[in-house]
Amino acid sequence: MQNKKCIFVSIVGEPNAGKSTLLNTLINKKISIVSPKAQTTRRQIKGITEIGDTQIVFADTPGFFHKANSPLEKVISSNFKRSYKDSDLIALIIDSTSKNYGASIRFIEKLETSKISFIVIINKVDIAQKEAILKIAEVLSHYDFIKHVFMISALKSDGIEDMKSFIISQAYESPWFYPENMASDASLEFQLSEITREKIFYNLEKELPYSIYVETESIGQTEKKAKIFQAIVVMKNSQKGIVLGKDGNMIKKIKDEAINGMKKLLDKKIELKLFVKVKEKWTEKKAHLQNAGIID
Repeated sequence: MQNKKCIFVSIVGEPNAGKSTLLNTLINKKISIVSPKAQTTRRQIKGITEIGDTQIVFADTPGFFHKANSPLEKVISSNFKRSYKDSDLIALIIDSTSKNYGASIRFIEKLETSKISFIVIINKVDIAQKEAILKIAEVLSHYDFIKHVFMISALKSDGIEDMKSFIISQAYESPWFYPENMASDASLEFQLSEITREKIFYNLEKELPYSIYVETESIGQTEKKAKIFQAIVVMKNSQKGIVLGKDGNMIKKIKDEAINGMKKLLDKKIELKLFVKVKEKWTEKKAHLQNAGIID
């Protein structure tokens, strides 16, 4: 019988580089929410997979902040800094369609004196211009301490198997840290809250989603049905009206879309009760940050 192996891999990168999409693709299950808006991920999200005798623990992390200004941004920035320091391998993902990846290069330079091994992943190569991809590769060639550079499409799964093979080669002998077939260490309450928060990001405009968190207050389950109560927490009364929408149309749309996501997660009928609460300055209060799952 072969000895078991394990490796912890932190996926890091600038906002919208494709970190959450990559995590979901790597473990073949939706664990981390995805939206077109930057800074959707607020804390480390772990996805776990087993390949042969190796357990790989991937961590999706918040995107780099060029400068953290608000109390919430400072907490998220702190979450990011803590998230990668205990990793065995850092996977830095760069969006090849972006014209500005300076923060990624500065991060690479910071890691030169670090003892943590790291790889670089050039993402979205299926839609990027060839010249842009070659330019990034040329810049990266100056940093000979990078273990490997991969070119992938996280959305289309192109290049993923080669990357997995490399990660397995870096694993070390160790008992597995999580039970077999456990896809994430996140609680069910947190996963359900994130599903609804994702729908909020898609349906509400501008900065409003950043002022919101979702709290799963209770879950009642039978073999065929789950009854879920959730609160959408906003900072102002005016925001409550926007979330509800005219004649309650917006919250109904969010609810219907969230139910579809929850059905995929739990594989049963969903009864979802959504309501809106106002908690002024919740981003500055530890209890609310804990309820939002942003801090432990």
